[in-house]
Amino acid sequence: MQKNKVQLGKGMAALLGNSPSSYTDQVPAAASANTKKESLAESGPMLVDVDKIVANKGQPRKIFKEKDLLELTESIKENGVIQPILVAEKEGFFEIIAGERRYRASKLAGLTKIPVIVKRATKKDTLVMAIIENVQRADLNCVEEALAYFQLMNEFELTQEEVAKKIGKERSTVANFLRVLKLPKEVIVSLQKDMLSFGHAKVLVSLTDDESIKRLANEVIAKNLSVRELEDLAKKVKKPTKAGDNNKFISEQYTQLKKKLEQKTGYHFDVKGKKNGAGEITIKFSNEAEFNDIFSYLMK
Repeated sequence: MQKNKVQLGKGMAALLGNSPSSYTDQVPAAASANTKKESLAESGPMLVDVDKIVANKGQPRKIFKEKDLLELTESIKENGVIQPILVAEKEGFFEIIAGERRYRASKLAGLTKIPVIVKRATKKDTLVMAIIENVQRADLNCVEEALAYFQLMNEFELTQEEVAKKIGKERSTVANFLRVLKLPKEVIVSLQKDMLSFGHAKVLVSLTDDESIKRLANEVIAKNLSVRELEDLAKKVKKPTKAGDNNKFISEQYTQLKKKLEQKTGYHFDVKGKKNGAGEITIKFSNEAEFNDIFSYLMK
């Protein structure tokens, strides 16, 4: 079955030297315009002019906290750059694959050259390496991580399972991150600012009413509520299954089943019961690509 582009919903390693100057003897040929691409791709750490380094527009990390950046700047002034940044040669410049925060802090520290390791990589490889580096360091908030997975799926026509395999995570984990992007814009902004956690997001995304989601998100922020406390509030605002069900809420067993199914698969479910003990379980999908993922998952 043909892969389709995804549509959004609604919504350190060891110390290598005491200062950058410790890399000087490794650089001359690498910094030269006549250096062969093959030697760049296979060389170890080398010094490069900061003016020759450019940021990667596809960098999954979008928010750089000022306090953390200033602390790293002071550390670099004192100790130099602890770990070279990872770059790819591109049209006479070096595009950052991983280490943009170190690059920014180095510039603030007044360095004119910083250590890099040059990697030959395709656009897809560059994005995957950037995501892996940031995820392993826990540098991304849940929105940035979700957007990174979305970018891999949308730009390179990958399925959730293919993304999960590249990143080294369970497919359901990738699916749960992607569901965050369906939250209202105001809630997504709060997640980006770390005012809400990924745990909060997973509870909020289980609700269907945007106004209830925004109200509960604001209450969590105002009262500094835990995920468990939010779960208790969310149970009180769940809507009845249908008007014909005598305005009763879904029973505790239905709620537990729905939650278990969503955690296990990463897809969104509805579990509805009727008076005579019958009921139905519904799998929801918001676009053709998500349907293809569900189809592949169930046909294994």
